[in-house]
Amino acid sequence: MGRYANHEEFGVNAPINYREDTTSEVYLEGMSAIAPPGMRPRRDRGQKFEEKTDFKASARWHRNFDLAMFGGSDIGNTDFENRQMGLESKRNGIKRITGRH
Repeated sequence: MGRYANHEEFGVNAPINYREDTTSEVYLEGMSAIAPPGMRPRRDRGQKFEEKTDFKASARWHRNFDLAMFGGSDIGNTDFENRQMGLESKRNGIKRITGRH
């Protein structure tokens, strides 16, 4: 069974989880796992990664996922950041399903 019951539940929860789960710590942990022995990724790279996973990035991710998986986006191709904000703010009884945490 899938994580979300329907596409609207996905649209409300997944972009928020994307933003919350893409932290500098997660990035540094992942990069450390694949780094050669004795090397570690720099902290500033983790911070730059986190800065690039803000609201606009999560809206773009949601739009691209919809295009790839369903052939069209429920938040549209133009002004998708505002439409994503509207989708997240309306929740209307849609249960909040947290990410990894």
